[in-house]
Amino acid sequence: MARDGGSRLTAVCFLASYIWLSCSLQRHSLIDQPRLSSFLLLFISGTIAFIASLFSKWLPGADGRFDSEAVIKGMQSSLPHRPRRFYVPCIIFLIVFRLEIVHKVMRDFQCAAEGIEAFLPVFLAAHEFFSHRTSQVMSDEPEDMWGSPLEDFKNWLMSSPITLLFSTILFSYGVFMVGDLTSRSTYFCSTLVNQSSFTILIQWLGVFTDAVILIMLWRVLSWARTTRSRLRTLGGILILSSLGVSSLWMVARLSQHQEIIGHHPFRGIGSLYFFDVSSTALLISTLVISTAMWICDATILEPTAIATFTSGLLGSVQNVLLIGTYQQTTSGQPLLVLFVISVGFILFTYANNMRWIILFKRVFLLLLLASLFITSALYATFRSKHLDRHPVDDLVYKNRVEADRWLRHATVSTTLKLAVTEYKDRHQGRDPPPNFDKWFEFAQQRKSVVIDRFDQIERDILPFWGMKQQKIQEGLNRLKVLPDVGIITIAEGKASHNQLADPTHNVILDEAVSMISKFVEYLPAMSIAINMKERPRILVPWDDVHRFIMAGTKPRFQLLHPRSRNRLVDEPKLTDSNAVDVSKEVLGSTTQPYVSPKKFRQLEALACPPGSAARGGVHWDTRDFCSSCVRPHSEAQFLQDWEMFLDPCHQPDIFNLHDLHTTPHLHDLHQDLLPLFSRSKTDSFNDILIPLIRPVNEEHDEIGFDQKKEIVFWQGDAKDSQIVTPQSLLGGHRHRLVHLANNASAVDQVSMLLDVQVNKKDKFQYETTQLKEANGPLPFEFSFTNTEACDDANCQLLQREFGFKEPGKALENRYVVLLDSADGPPQDLLPTLRSNSVPVLSSVFREWFTERLMPWVHFVPVDLRYHALHSTMAYFIGLKNRGPINGRVQTTDGRHEDARWIAEQGRKWADKAVRREDMEVYLFRLLLEWGRVVDENRDNLGFTL
Repeated sequence: MARDGGSRLTAVCFLASYIWLSCSLQRHSLIDQPRLSSFLLLFISGTIAFIASLFSKWLPGADGRFDSEAVIKGMQSSLPHRPRRFYVPCIIFLIVFRLEIVHKVMRDFQCAAEGIEAFLPVFLAAHEFFSHRTSQVMSDEPEDMWGSPLEDFKNWLMSSPITLLFSTILFSYGVFMVGDLTSRSTYFCSTLVNQSSFTILIQWLGVFTDAVILIMLWRVLSWARTTRSRLRTLGGILILSSLGVSSLWMVARLSQHQEIIGHHPFRGIGSLYFFDVSSTALLISTLVISTAMWICDATILEPTAIATFTSGLLGSVQNVLLIGTYQQTTSGQPLLVLFVISVGFILFTYANNMRWIILFKRVFLLLLLASLFITSALYATFRSKHLDRHPVDDLVYKNRVEADRWLRHATVSTTLKLAVTEYKDRHQGRDPPPNFDKWFEFAQQRKSVVIDRFDQIERDILPFWGMKQQKIQEGLNRLKVLPDVGIITIAEGKASHNQLADPTHNVILDEAVSMISKFVEYLPAMSIAINMKERPRILVPWDDVHRFIMAGTKPRFQLLHPRSRNRLVDEPKLTDSNAVDVSKEVLGSTTQPYVSPKKFRQLEALACPPGSAARGGVHWDTRDFCSSCVRPHSEAQFLQDWEMFLDPCHQPDIFNLHDLHTTPHLHDLHQDLLPLFSRSKTDSFNDILIPLIRPVNEEHDEIGFDQKKEIVFWQGDAKDSQIVTPQSLLGGHRHRLVHLANNASAVDQVSMLLDVQVNKKDKFQYETTQLKEANGPLPFEFSFTNTEACDDANCQLLQREFGFKEPGKALENRYVVLLDSADGPPQDLLPTLRSNSVPVLSSVFREWFTERLMPWVHFVPVDLRYHALHSTMAYFIGLKNRGPINGRVQTTDGRHEDARWIAEQGRKWADKAVRREDMEVYLFRLLLEWGRVVDENRDNLGFTL
């Protein structure tokens, strides 16, 4: 590399943009529209290159390569062979071809091999080896005519093309090995619908294409006379490549059926996409321009080698820091990888005669890498890999204490006066709603254990405090004309509902009216819209919700005396008498009856706050385990914070791992804040949770815990698992669970926390285990069942991929896994909670009682990624006398007492806090709060002693 400051600045820009781009592309909205994104990125980057050419006199090499000084120092210019005329069109074609390879690999990324791109420098070194064009930098010192044979051999060896090729292979292989240390996601590569060998083959073809493009581009740009001509040539290549990509994009759009025709786009998606395009194009243009400037001053091998080395070094250091955790169970392999990368790159700098590596001298880099390796070795030596206690022991204890603290906080009030005081303290000084005393008396009569803690109601209703009552009423009128929306009307001390086409929906509404009738005389007149579908429908952008919340939490002036406020209770409310006809607005710009999974994920990203991981775009890496996604809610491998786990905004990978996100949304989806009540929702949605009774038959569990089979059981009906997209088959939460237990391949691995003897003491350590070997000792029974004729393609694909088993009874087993459907939470949650079995829950949905359940006390939580499933169940079941794992017999007994205690606690708590009476108390409180929000005089309404 040249030693002048301009070249170093170019190298710094190259490396900074490369690292920044590598990090930013981990999550992006551009991935969902690959050809359109490629066209825009190439076009904008080419335009920026043209603009940069106008300021070329301030850039390195402005005087051109063919100035007089360059002619004198021709040996330093490393000028390649003159390019042929067909090089430029060939480069344009190869860029378009390479992008098509990228799109194909991205579609089946779960089948792609990790780290193949690290061998790009090897292809370039092989080109130099076979063309005998190794770069030579002249030394200022005179040549020693009387050097020793050893010195001559050393000089020949370090300048030999063989050494250059060997050192490049060495550090490239080290970077490739970094990928072997990365944990894999449970998003699987199917042998039926995927072609993993073809995906890996085109990965190699893509790397070879990269090498050809770089070599030809190096020749073209190196023979350009000035920096201006180089940049204009580069800009022309990028713009013409963008036109080639755009033609393919147009052909694809004309040949494919579009998901929605004649509907307006959702708001917010365009701005997010435009921001991603603009920022990424700026990074790409910086990377491409700096690369072009650098390769003209050196060789094409230098920047690619430095970029590969940098990414490998950062990855290996990260692996060293993870030693002793479930992500890095061994210490030898990360150190070996770091050593191979360091030694290989140092040899490369000597073989390529690189005295400077960007800003550092070679000797400084040598000392830095040596210090880094010694420090890493010391860290790995003294890093404790053994745990004295099992993490689940601590989680059970901590959550037991937290459950007691939660209950004390929920039952502070023993008198009405205390209840009013607690309410005002927890609601920013706001008085309770009118008839709060009637509700308090009702709750005491029902022996409710929860009096003061209704955080879910506050979260659901708070945004509506920032809306005008007229807008709320207009939203209600919009909902009334929608299908599958029940309307409960409360007027003159009676409750009634409309009649729907589905009889089961009318049964649910009958039960809701029956509960309301027990306290309807204390409710103000109102109408509420209830979503009869399982899937929630109100998905408002975070910016809008935040604006409503800010408006709703502003202090309000109390214009009337507290005594006069109670007289307003009997005044007219907003009802159907003053409704606004907005039926024509149902299919407006913020409502669509069909939303593809791709569009749905973008809308969910908009529902997250700015700066959150999910707001940054789609997590496209379905192959690798996202450790940063699980870290906020986990303690080591195990799920610790259930409330945080339910928030998708810090874990964008979840959008690829659940059927809610991988299947289309087939009902009206609204981005306006409408007053729709739903049975369940995720944290992204803004529906108001309401307790509704499910029309299911609950059987009393007569089998005691000790008499049950020691089996971890889950079974799903094939007709409930609709495979409408490849993502739903490969990433659906139910399919991944069955695949994990039944279809493990020879290369699949899992990290398990196993017991180990250290100084005759029992300790625990994480070990990497073959998935088939880990499944052996654990009694997993995960399957699909089918009781009907399997005559459609969906059923046949499920049968070929997973097979079917005879239906079984879940409550005959000690551990019952509870999974969501594609639209809502598990329907068997409450029956299992009331049984003698242990609920093993993995869900992303909230219901009205979710805040009342405590993980590790009332149920066993399992992360949706299932990376801790084996360690969790091994804790309760035990591995003693169940065969060896990793060649070692396990001696730890299962914690059956903890499992029995969790089953008992869940059953007792469900019979105490999740009864029908508790539903009535919650519903009474919810409707009192809602009745005040929709009142025109809500700022002056309240209960006072």
